[in-house]
Amino acid sequence: MRLIDGSSLVYRAFFALPESIATSTGEPTNAIFGFCSMLIKLIDEHGDEPTVVVWDRGHSGRKDIHTEYKANRTSRPDLLKEQWAHIPEMVEALGYKNFDVEGYEADDVIASLAELTRAAGIKTTIVTGDRDSFQLVDDDLVTVLATGRGITDTKRYTAADVVERYGVGPDLIPDLWGLKGDTSDNIPGVPGIGDKTASSLLQQFGSLENVLASIDEVSGAKRKENLTNHAEDARISKQLATMHRDIPVGIDPNDLLVIGDRSRAREILRRWELRDPLRRLEEHLDDTPEEAAQATATVHVEAQLEDGGLELIAGLPADEPVAIVVVVPEIATGELLAVETEVQFAVCSGTTAITGTCESPEQVVELLGDRPVVAHDAKALGRVPSNLHHDTLIGAYLLDVARRAYPLAELLEESGIAADTGEPLADDAARLLALAGVQREKIEARGQIELFDDIELPLVAVLRALELRGIRLDVPALGEITTKVDTELRQLEEDIYTLAGHSFTIGSPQQLGAVLFEELGLSRKRRGKTGFSTDARVLQQIRDEHEIVPRIERWRELNQLKKTYLDTLPHLVDANSRLHTTFEQAIAATGRLSSTNPNLQNVPVRTALGREIRGCFVAPEGRVLLSADYSQIELRLLAYLADETALQEIFRTDQDVHTATASKVFSLPPDQLDAGHRSKAKMVNYGIVYGLSSYGLAERLNIDRDEAQGIIDAYLEQFAGIRGFIDASIEQAKEHGYVETIWHRRRQIPEIRARNFQMRQLGERLATNTPIQGTASDVLKIAMLRVERALAPYGERAMLVLTVHDELVVECEESLADEISPLVVEAMVGLWEHEPPLEVDVGVGRTWLEAK
Repeated sequence: MRLIDGSSLVYRAFFALPESIATSTGEPTNAIFGFCSMLIKLIDEHGDEPTVVVWDRGHSGRKDIHTEYKANRTSRPDLLKEQWAHIPEMVEALGYKNFDVEGYEADDVIASLAELTRAAGIKTTIVTGDRDSFQLVDDDLVTVLATGRGITDTKRYTAADVVERYGVGPDLIPDLWGLKGDTSDNIPGVPGIGDKTASSLLQQFGSLENVLASIDEVSGAKRKENLTNHAEDARISKQLATMHRDIPVGIDPNDLLVIGDRSRAREILRRWELRDPLRRLEEHLDDTPEEAAQATATVHVEAQLEDGGLELIAGLPADEPVAIVVVVPEIATGELLAVETEVQFAVCSGTTAITGTCESPEQVVELLGDRPVVAHDAKALGRVPSNLHHDTLIGAYLLDVARRAYPLAELLEESGIAADTGEPLADDAARLLALAGVQREKIEARGQIELFDDIELPLVAVLRALELRGIRLDVPALGEITTKVDTELRQLEEDIYTLAGHSFTIGSPQQLGAVLFEELGLSRKRRGKTGFSTDARVLQQIRDEHEIVPRIERWRELNQLKKTYLDTLPHLVDANSRLHTTFEQAIAATGRLSSTNPNLQNVPVRTALGREIRGCFVAPEGRVLLSADYSQIELRLLAYLADETALQEIFRTDQDVHTATASKVFSLPPDQLDAGHRSKAKMVNYGIVYGLSSYGLAERLNIDRDEAQGIIDAYLEQFAGIRGFIDASIEQAKEHGYVETIWHRRRQIPEIRARNFQMRQLGERLATNTPIQGTASDVLKIAMLRVERALAPYGERAMLVLTVHDELVVECEESLADEISPLVVEAMVGLWEHEPPLEVDVGVGRTWLEAK
């Protein structure tokens, strides 16, 4: 059996894991997650055994012996207090027993229980982070599994292991502590005596009392003096370190040899969203996932299976939601489906579930017609249902934007919803239908139903349309750029090797660091885990120290663009030379869209080479690309959200915002400003809500910190509404645990309550910039919907083909450009009725570069 020091392990879990770990509703769970992970890891590595988790309920009288005992311990952190009360419930749910004795430490209760199990002949493992527990080791029956760093490292100690580590056996551990003390428990010991000296003395004299009786034989005058003056401290320290083995625990050890009821384990682990521990626990439970779902379900769905295939779909009610689940072998989520394989499907409407096979998911979608459809990742069906009622992927994302991923199997398992049609796929369809209802209730309760129904759901079809349309790539032109880049890369490599005196792997941070800092002796800035940092920031700081550095920077730039775009894009075009990216709607916590295969969100525009690459995105003959880009949208949204009238006036009167800001900050008329003034104002404008500090501003502008702080102070004085917005956003996050956009997109900010200063600062930055970034993403999504509707009458003559950050790209017939341009602008600015107004810059050209 196992005896676990619960208090020790919970504290270790709390301090080992980031305090930002939390549920989708913002409840802190780092200690809960870490402790549960430890328990399940014990099962993974050491088998499942009856287990007792022992808790502290006092100091076992040690405070009476030494008033300073554990006086150096800080009070339990608030975030840990919130979690502590829930951990014993989880212990019971895992089938283990909680145990404590009023007035005693867990160590002593464990020692007393171990005495009973030893007497009863029960092999016992003690799991703890406290090394003084080694005194309990008995090779025949008791070993200690000591936790190491973090929550994953453990080492089993037998008597031989104790001797190997400390030089003395388990019986002398209290004597060892008496001499060396223990800073973690504020046990004094003898000054100047550490582990090695204490071990040596005990090996020489046999016990603490023998050491104290033989001080004259101890070498070293200072050591003799300390032993003489602190003999009583040593005796008290041994007494403090000696565990009580005779506490009246009032229990028969044989009654502990059971693993209790685990029927609530899944429910409790789901409650705290402990996905990985739950997955690992499932492997050790006897029942199948289907049986488990039935046994632990909180909602049971009634559905009758009808195995009649596609022809039965026509008989489903026309106005009731119908859930669809498909299984397409070897097709990754979001890819264009083009396979000649049998697709399994299941649909469920009301209490009717239908299963069968089809040629493709699109076939099922077509047969569903205008029925309200529930799906998980509807875009991956290949054809988005015309009446998409609910998408559980998007629903899960809105409810928990910080989650790593949203696989349907996990969501169904966590939901506590079960069905029993006799066919697993039909069960999933029935459970999916019920899950949609659960999600909608939560979304409505959070005030997000309009965001969901009016923005996110309609956007699914628009994004799928963009994926299918794609954008044309001039592959030969890109090839010419590749040839030119390859030539420059080879020349750069020759130059770098010459300057270094030998060849090396330029892309290796370790090898590059050795060349720059050891061989060339350049200034060492920051050390990482594997050596001195060579990141872009460091190279910028040492750029003027050696001519090799600018060449390395250029090599990195070219090499990255070559790998990301030049070598990749030509292989991704279709027969018409069009690229089809996959848009990700449920990734970014701010609501921003992203794209993969290829990622077109980061095609550079500020460098010459980046602009050349953009020039390879083209319109077909007789057509043009129209780029419509929101101008300074985040600053305009900041002016509105902060109700900052001075900034609103700058935009309303169409002034250059950075020049006007510089004029206010530096108290100079515009005609007396230089480029430096404007640059500084621009940096503050864009950085202030991202937590820009005087240190950061000073480093970016290469000015001293006092000057940087003066600029920030002057800015916040001139735009006092922004200071108010920052303070209010931080207070909102502290009080409610989250911040929202205008359209109620919500982001939990658990970092705001962290003990760690840097983590708290991150929380404050997220609290202030999320409402701005999130609202900008909402604006863009609404704009996409409005532009798509505005262009619908034109069919393929004018169509939205790409979105990148705050920009929409339309491909249209050249003769329609003048007609389409004002329609797009009106669609993008007409959604906003606040001050200041939004503004869109429009360009038209044969290439994306010309249009931009």
